[in-house]
Amino acid sequence: MTRILFTVLFCLITTVGFANDNLARKISGIVIDAETKEPLEFATVSIIKQGQLVDGIITNEKGEFSISAEQGNYVIRVEYISYKKHEVEVDLNKNLNLGVIPLEVDMEALEAVEVVAERSTVDLKLDKKVFNVGKDLLSQNGSLVQILENVPSVAVDLDGGVSLRGNANVTVLINGKPSVLVANNGLDQIPAQQIERIEVVTNPSSRYQAAGTAGIINVIMKKNKIGGFSGSLSMSNSIRADFNTNASLNYKANKFNVFSTLGYRFVDNKMTEQVHQNSLVNGNTVILDQSSDIYRNSKVSNIYVGLDYFLNDKNTFTAAYYKVLIDRNNKVSYDYNYFDALGVLDSTVVRGEKYYEPMDHNQLELNYAKTFDKEGKKLTIDFQYDFWDDDENETFVTQKTAPTELAEALSRTRDIESSKDYLLQLDFVNPINENSTFETGLRGETRVITSDYKAETFDGNNWQIFNGIENELDYEENIGGIYAQYAGKSNKLSYQFGLRTEFTKISITDTNNEFKNTKEYTKLFPTAHLTYAFSDKTNMQLSYSRRINRPSFWHLNPFGGLAQLNTIRQGNPDMDPALTNSLEVGFLTRIGKLRINPSIYYQNTDDPFQFITERNADDILVTKPINIDTENRIGFELSLNYRPLKWMQLSGELNYFGFEQKGAYSNVNFDFKDSRWFTRINSRFKLPSDITLQTSFNYNARNESAQTVTKANHTLDLGLNKSFFNKQATLTFNVRNMLDSREQIMTRTGDNFSFQSTRKLLGPKYTLTFMYRFNQNGKTKTRRPGESNRN
Repeated sequence: MTRILFTVLFCLITTVGFANDNLARKISGIVIDAETKEPLEFATVSIIKQGQLVDGIITNEKGEFSISAEQGNYVIRVEYISYKKHEVEVDLNKNLNLGVIPLEVDMEALEAVEVVAERSTVDLKLDKKVFNVGKDLLSQNGSLVQILENVPSVAVDLDGGVSLRGNANVTVLINGKPSVLVANNGLDQIPAQQIERIEVVTNPSSRYQAAGTAGIINVIMKKNKIGGFSGSLSMSNSIRADFNTNASLNYKANKFNVFSTLGYRFVDNKMTEQVHQNSLVNGNTVILDQSSDIYRNSKVSNIYVGLDYFLNDKNTFTAAYYKVLIDRNNKVSYDYNYFDALGVLDSTVVRGEKYYEPMDHNQLELNYAKTFDKEGKKLTIDFQYDFWDDDENETFVTQKTAPTELAEALSRTRDIESSKDYLLQLDFVNPINENSTFETGLRGETRVITSDYKAETFDGNNWQIFNGIENELDYEENIGGIYAQYAGKSNKLSYQFGLRTEFTKISITDTNNEFKNTKEYTKLFPTAHLTYAFSDKTNMQLSYSRRINRPSFWHLNPFGGLAQLNTIRQGNPDMDPALTNSLEVGFLTRIGKLRINPSIYYQNTDDPFQFITERNADDILVTKPINIDTENRIGFELSLNYRPLKWMQLSGELNYFGFEQKGAYSNVNFDFKDSRWFTRINSRFKLPSDITLQTSFNYNARNESAQTVTKANHTLDLGLNKSFFNKQATLTFNVRNMLDSREQIMTRTGDNFSFQSTRKLLGPKYTLTFMYRFNQNGKTKTRRPGESNRN
């Protein structure tokens, strides 16, 4: 199938790639800030004909642009975030120079209130913030995980777990829709070069699905839209092996737009873990000192190919296919040393683990969009089909070496999983007048997962089932939703009110009849957003939403593997959804070259998720997710951006929140109150010879819950970039974990046990990346998925 797609794409590009339009005329100009007279780099220049986008480009570092189009009548639109847009009608019958185009700051516009973060322009709208990835030097060769590590308000732990404002109950979407790749812990498999922007929605409107009590992170993938044939090639390598190569090939004609990206990544990671565990077993103290050396290897191949077909000026059809092949090969060596209360060595056990996991992920997207004579009126219909197969294999060799050496014991586990996910979504937007809009839509999603797992030991002749662990789990999730919302504007006040209702049915059955469970519920999710503009430089925003956090298959699946002798993670099939009421007020102002964006937020959650660790009869610590009663959280967030000089940009953020949890489970009291904070400081310098320097420092303060304490940690990253060949090529050098300080030190305590773990990612990572663009000149506007057919 992949070979056929490549062949069709190659033949299409070869056939039409050399077409020449003799009637093309050039449009050029310079875009500047009307107040400071400084050029505006990355301003968007669009050519519009009869309300449809014909082509687009972005300005270079001097504010210059040059773009070609056929002869005819057009509207030339110039836009830059936080500035009033500039439009001019032209009759293009010869080359046209528009001269200097000054743009004025505009913070009243509904779509354009701007804050600038370290390497991402932050567009504050009624219901979301948009972080345009842009020239991020620190994630040039990396993945979505590396980008998220640098997005304000977002944090990523050593296992790739994502949190928003310190809350892990966040929903990550790809192009506005859920992806099985995300649900299957695949964020690190999405190349950074294929990502256009990150949308962070802390209080989503009713048009979004209600999942994610912390909010939504929406990842928008690249899809170029340029006349003719264009593309880019990139290659990078690292000390600590991380080889990554990506290619983007695109062709646009009048009736269609073909887009494709393909890539390959080979990455090695090494970690160490030190554990000190103290348990009281039958009245006797048992001390365990454990050390682990962890090697992780991933090989990832991916292709994304699609076609926009413009039936006419008002109807567009899009089809796209995304495929990812992943091979994970991990090796871990464990040393277990057991001592008595006096510190005398009792026994030593060594264990070797080999883990192999091939995964085949596929995603098919179909989209239809219709616009009308009435400006802004639009109908969109989306269908998405995800399907994947996953085969997790663990093999263990365990041997007791002291006080006497025993024979090696062999054991293994296998978990064969498959999933099918169907999504159908319809949205209709109808402007009532120039100041008000009504929107409605519906959505249906079905997901079916099968997990066939077993654990075995070798008795010298045959493999035998271990502790009765052999079962097949079937999971089915059905979610239906419908929404309506109204948005309007009266003088300086903009408002939006919405209501969404969602029906959910989740069923779990298994071969052994141990976990049969069905949960059905219908919930209402109101939303409200108000924005008031005090002046052209200052505004305030108040928002409210009700959210839900449904337990995922990972939370429910009772089999979590048997990698370690002293700890086990299990799922909990009896988990309930958590419901959150979220209220937030934000303030945005611009004082000269300083931009300030403080906000205060409050969240009240019923049945929040928490983890409990208990010691079983075999002295093994078992960790599983549970629901507790309530959590109240109030926090303050401050974002700053300061550009004192044309070549210097400084930015930072501070997030502080306090929380109070109440509840009990299995005789463990989860009543707890604490506070946490974290900060990020960034800088960007434009140096002589077209060199850019970028740094990022992150600090996470100590945090604590009812059973767990995690020590403070910090990281420093640095990047350098040099452009060549009139911006067509760039060479980037970056250093991640520069201080070799990325580690997690955690202590967990419970009834008759304490557990302390130190996990560390070994060494800094040095990376060199080369990228070459053709027919782009480093200034081409990158098309976003669905831009022609979905806002």
